[in-house]
Amino acid sequence: MIDQARQTATLGTLAQALGKAAVDTSPQTLARYAVPGMAPAGVVLPGDEAQLARVLEAARSSGGVVQTVCNGAHGLEKAVQDKVIVLDLQKMNKVLEVNEQLATCLVEPGVTFRQLDAHIKEKGIKLWVDFPGNPDESVAASFINRRPGYTPYSDHFLMQCGLEVMLADGKMVRTGMGAMPKSTCWQLFKFGYGPWVDGLFTQSDFGVVTKVGMWMMPQPPAHQTFMVSVPKEDDLGALLDVLGPLKLNMVVANGVAVGNALHEAALLGKRRADFEGQGPMAASAVKAAGEALGLGYWNLYGSLYGLPGNVAILWDMVKGAFSSISGARVITDGKGIDPKLWAWRMGTMTGMVADPPARTSGWGGDTALTVNPVSPVDGEEAVKLYELSRDICAKNGFDFVGETTAIWRSANHRQVLSYAAGKAEDAARAKSCAEALIAAQAEAGFGQIMTDPGLGAAVAKTYEKGGRSALHARVKRALDPNSIFASV
Repeated sequence: MIDQARQTATLGTLAQALGKAAVDTSPQTLARYAVPGMAPAGVVLPGDEAQLARVLEAARSSGGVVQTVCNGAHGLEKAVQDKVIVLDLQKMNKVLEVNEQLATCLVEPGVTFRQLDAHIKEKGIKLWVDFPGNPDESVAASFINRRPGYTPYSDHFLMQCGLEVMLADGKMVRTGMGAMPKSTCWQLFKFGYGPWVDGLFTQSDFGVVTKVGMWMMPQPPAHQTFMVSVPKEDDLGALLDVLGPLKLNMVVANGVAVGNALHEAALLGKRRADFEGQGPMAASAVKAAGEALGLGYWNLYGSLYGLPGNVAILWDMVKGAFSSISGARVITDGKGIDPKLWAWRMGTMTGMVADPPARTSGWGGDTALTVNPVSPVDGEEAVKLYELSRDICAKNGFDFVGETTAIWRSANHRQVLSYAAGKAEDAARAKSCAEALIAAQAEAGFGQIMTDPGLGAAVAKTYEKGGRSALHARVKRALDPNSIFASV
């Protein structure tokens, strides 16, 4: 439990140190960060590193607890504990450098993908921005949370290179080659010399990321985007079995998305109420809903990149592989697909940063919890995870609405539990369902790779309590002995 008196004292100290304009306790602002059962005590918005250091000093001296978010202006980053002070870095939002020749960027934590894309377009720079689907997400937050995108640079953790961090005592640390005063390779070589520590500052409460470097994708000479739809529920296994070797051998190099019919319908703004019946939809109804929109039960989105001649050769092989699935449609021209969905899906794989037609959270309400297990890119394993998850969702009154993104050797799943934010019973049911999914998936060998606020304890239970957790605790004591950073 967070001590409210200490939080109040910390907010008072912050108002004196930074000015009242930098501290916001208005109900409207606090609501933007709140989730059921957790709302912040206040929000502090430092404008630079000097002000950030004063925030941490105030937390240390007053015994306050702060939670860092990179950019909370759009409601994408939420409180992880009740009465926490949100340390929102949205005003630290400079694009510090974009190097077209070396295809790198260096940004402050408040920079969003939309802002980075606008900067690149304004400068006429021929680099692509990979984003996880929401243009208003912070570039730094996508790295910190290890969120995937949809181009060959979809693994944002892997594409990060160079980090600047402020520790709890206010000291600054530059990682990798940034630790060498005259280095010319901070955004080029990830590791520097000695232990590599960048990963310690992802999904953690060890420090505040103040700068992040990223590798960016040069525009390729040619590309071929495509969609594969399959008509039956049990076609998921065949779809993943074809995709697996293509990913392993880097033939289809992008972050390949596979959405079920309801996920894609939700992206088009459809709601459960738009379809007949009540409660979770039967497989036949899901199939019919997809067909009404020109979609399959499962819908895969991939792309090839490279020299024109090479892309043509690879395309013949890829098209033939997916066409071997009975009933599969391999689509390259968008015929029969809603133009808005087609444009957005193809754009995500070719560096076009844009809002999706609609948010999947609208399927059954206006907000959502997500469950994020990982599996091999393997048909049998994917079907096992899907059937387990589908049944638990149905038992709790939810449709299965999901997207899988295949990067490298893993399939990163995102399962959406949509509900009405204003209904406490719906929020409780969504959380109960999410916790049941997390526990059952772990029992079957499928672990969570990220989590929403309020679900961290459920995820932590599924990981061992031995060496790994003991190491994390020792690092926490060393870097944040006063525990000023809220546990994630």
